[in-house]
Amino acid sequence: MENQLYSLLEQLEDAIEKGGKVPFTAKVMVDEEQVLEILESIKSIIPQEIQQANILLMERDRLMEDAREESRRLLSSAEKQAEQMVAENDITIQAQEYAEDLIKKAQAYSNDVKLGALKYADELLRNLESKIDSTFKALRASREELAIMSRNDEDPAV
Repeated sequence: MENQLYSLLEQLEDAIEKGGKVPFTAKVMVDEEQVLEILESIKSIIPQEIQQANILLMERDRLMEDAREESRRLLSSAEKQAEQMVAENDITIQAQEYAEDLIKKAQAYSNDVKLGALKYADELLRNLESKIDSTFKALRASREELAIMSRNDEDPAV
């Protein structure tokens, strides 16, 4: 999908570069139908990228839920082991320390997975935001140039 977007942007750039120069100006005439088709294709791809970002967010949520479930399982296991060890007089202190260590490890594991998932999702969204931002800037610049060309074509004094 990313390649499609870049390919379409390159096509738009080629259309502008291959456009005929307007004499005595820095303006370029382009095939309006071709440029509009490329822009329409770009508009159809952007929602797909947003959908892909949403899928990644859902995957992040699933990973976080898996981590929580693993944490619960580890905590439950630690509690059961702790109860068994408490019943034995000689190793009560060791059992408490072991249970606390398992709880800390489970919490640390859960936090690590959560932070990793958040960082990963943030990086993907940052990249997507950057791509969308640059696409919108390119589109805006093209529209402004087309508007200027249109005004110049309407004003015979230029």
